[in-house]
Amino acid sequence: MARAARLPGLVTGLLAPTRLTVWTPRLRTHLLCLACATLLTLAAVAALVPDRRTDAFYMVTLLISGLGVAVLSVAPLISSGLCLGTLYAFLLALGDAAPAGPSLPAIGPWLCASVLLTRGFSRLSAYGLVLISLGGSVIGHHSNVVSNSALATDFTYTMLVGTICLIVAELMRQPRMEAEAAARRHEADMRNQRLLIVSELHDTVVRDLTQAVMRAEQARLAQPDAPLVGELGAMTSSVRTAVDQLRSSLRSMNDMADQVPLDVLASSAPRSLTEVVDETRRTLAARGISLETAGLEALESARIGPGLRQQLVRMLGELTTNMAKHAAPGPARLVVEHDGMSLEAMSSNTVDAGTEADPVASSGLGLVGVRRRVEALGGTLNVSRTPDRFTVVLSVPVV
Repeated sequence: MARAARLPGLVTGLLAPTRLTVWTPRLRTHLLCLACATLLTLAAVAALVPDRRTDAFYMVTLLISGLGVAVLSVAPLISSGLCLGTLYAFLLALGDAAPAGPSLPAIGPWLCASVLLTRGFSRLSAYGLVLISLGGSVIGHHSNVVSNSALATDFTYTMLVGTICLIVAELMRQPRMEAEAAARRHEADMRNQRLLIVSELHDTVVRDLTQAVMRAEQARLAQPDAPLVGELGAMTSSVRTAVDQLRSSLRSMNDMADQVPLDVLASSAPRSLTEVVDETRRTLAARGISLETAGLEALESARIGPGLRQQLVRMLGELTTNMAKHAAPGPARLVVEHDGMSLEAMSSNTVDAGTEADPVASSGLGLVGVRRRVEALGGTLNVSRTPDRFTVVLSVPVV
C-alpha cells in the first residue's frame, strides 16, 4: 500500500517541468525549445546524409535524440534519460566512423544538464548526467578521439559548447534560487505568524471568555434561587457557544496545511502574572484548593528583557489558568527559579482521573502554544501526567 501510494508522487516528480515555485515555463518557452530542437535535428541530419553510415538504426537514434531535446522544456528528467540513452545507442551505431559534423546526441545531455540547473534541480543530477555522458563518449570512441581528427574535433566542439551552456545555466540559476529561498522564508514567516495569531487569540480572547463562563457558573451554583439565575444561564449558554465556535476556528487555523498570508494582528500586553495568579487562587479557593507560589519575583530580574518577560508572563499565565480549569482538590504549586543563565518554572496540581475535561473550558491549544513559545525562545518544555498528578516544567535561556 505504501509503495503504491508513493508511485503518483514519483510520476509527478519525473514529469515536473521545474523544481521552482517562483518561476514556471510558459508556452513560449516550450515552443522555443521545440524550435531549437528542430533546428539542431535538421542540421545534424543534413550533416550526416553524405556519410556512409546512414542506415535506419543510425538515423532513428538521431531522430529520437532530437525528440528528447524537443520535450526538454516540458519534462527535463524524462528528456535527460532519453538523451542519455540515445547517446549510448548513437555511439554503438557509430562505431569507428566519424560523423561529418558535430553530433546532436553528444550535445543533448549537456543541454539537459543546463536546463536542470536553470529549473532548480539538484546539481548532482545535472553534473552527474554530464559525467556519465562524457564517460560514455570517451569509452565509445576509445583512442579514436586522439587518432581521428574528425572525432577529436567533434569531441572538442561538444566540450566547448556544453561548457558554455553550463556557465550560462549557472548564471541563470543563482538569482532564481535566491528568489526561491526568499519565497520559502516568506512562507515560513507567514506560517509562524499564523500560529502566533492562534496563540494570541487563545491566550487573550478565549481565556477571558472561559473565565467569564466559569465565574458565571460559580455564581449560578452559589445562588440557585437568585432572580437573575435564568438570564445568567442563558448568557452562559451563549458565551459557551461563542467560545466553542472560536476554538473550532483556532483549531482549523492551527492545523491548516497551506500557508495563507495573514496580516500581523496587534496584540495587547498580557495581564500581569500577579493578577492572573490572584484570580486563579480565588477560583481554586472556592473549590477548596490552596495554591502555593514561589519565586515569581524572578520575572522582574534586570537580565530579563521586556520582550522575553512578556512571553514568560504569557506562558506562566496559561499554566496558571490551566490549574483553575483542571485542578482537583489537593496541593497546587507554581514555582519559578532564575539562576542568571536561564529561567525555570514548574506548575503542578492534582487531577481527577475519572473526570473528563469540559470541551468549552479546554481546547488542547494552550499547551501547544506554550510549547511553541518555549521552543521559539530556545528552551524546553516537559509535560508529565500520572493518574492523580499533572506537572509542567519549562526552561528558557535568558542570555
